[in-house]
Amino acid sequence: MSASTPTTPTVRDLVAAIDARTPFAWAEDWDRVGLLAGDGAAPLTRAYVTLDPSPGAVALATGAGANVLVTHHPAYLTAPAPVAAASGPQATVVAALAAGVALVAAHTNLDRDPAGADSLPRALGLVPREPLESGTQPVSRITVFCPPDAADRVAGAMTAAGAGRIGLYADCSFAAPGEGRFLGLAGARPAVGVPGAPECADEVRVETVCPPDRAGAVAAAARAVHPYEEPLIVVDAASISRGAARLGRVCGAPRHATVDSVARMTATALGIRPRVWGDGSARVSTIATCGGSAGSLVEAALACGAQVLVCGELRYHDATEAAAAGLAVVEAGHDATEWPLVPVLAEIVRTTPGLDPGAVVVEEPRVAWRVVDPEV
Repeated sequence: MSASTPTTPTVRDLVAAIDARTPFAWAEDWDRVGLLAGDGAAPLTRAYVTLDPSPGAVALATGAGANVLVTHHPAYLTAPAPVAAASGPQATVVAALAAGVALVAAHTNLDRDPAGADSLPRALGLVPREPLESGTQPVSRITVFCPPDAADRVAGAMTAAGAGRIGLYADCSFAAPGEGRFLGLAGARPAVGVPGAPECADEVRVETVCPPDRAGAVAAAARAVHPYEEPLIVVDAASISRGAARLGRVCGAPRHATVDSVARMTATALGIRPRVWGDGSARVSTIATCGGSAGSLVEAALACGAQVLVCGELRYHDATEAAAAGLAVVEAGHDATEWPLVPVLAEIVRTTPGLDPGAVVVEEPRVAWRVVDPEV
């Protein structure tokens, strides 16, 4: 018998391998992850892994013999239309399609991946102790009371409007039977009974959760398919566990560390010149880290007792308010703090079944900006 021929992996196999290791379900709702352009069924030759997508990155990928460009940052957050421009996100998509290169991104899902969140502190020589982001996330809980034969329709409408996502699970809802009691007043047109007569009807309580900014749309979707004239739809605030998918890290500091020594350590490790807010001589025992933008984590850094936050970028007012509250900030640049993610992403790509590990090309770190000194 002849040996079986190994199956050539496809672009879709690569995307599935990323999803299996750092699930796209961990990404923010506004994010674009996974296959963003190209043919998922195309055979995978080589993969080029880097931080940012651009026409230049597409050229580097084709020069390396790759037909997939895998990046941390997505080629677009809003789908470009028309795809015909010479600049902006459209230019990257045009260049990729013209070259036969698929575009794949692992963005905020990789930010929340344990190995991804560990990558910055490990690059700094620190030992990650625990996640920085809170263990719970705020959600809106939507509760709808409806007839039993409408329960699936109502749940489906809410899911279609953006509800029912919990971690790696979608279409999540809960239903329990009960009795609804009401009295239709003059002018009412009840689906059950008549105005002026007390009514008791079999009903189902359907509950789900959604991001707070989707609550209005989810409630409206439930109302649109509900058979009652005045359905009872309750929206209230709740919180659910984030599990292991949490941003940032809390780390112990080296002995005798100060804010300025942490800044110098960061500069040496990442090859950049950071900006620093706060008292440089202040002693540091706990360091909070977050690659990229860290504005949402200032309160968490204060709450964990950190004396300094090492991050990619922070809005000016957030940085000054943090420093005033006793949290120094070392701002090292969005890209410089996220380049440590690229080798993590490359290792994930190498898990694609049937892909030769040598067929994964990883771009070396480079900083997209520079510092200009004043004239002497």
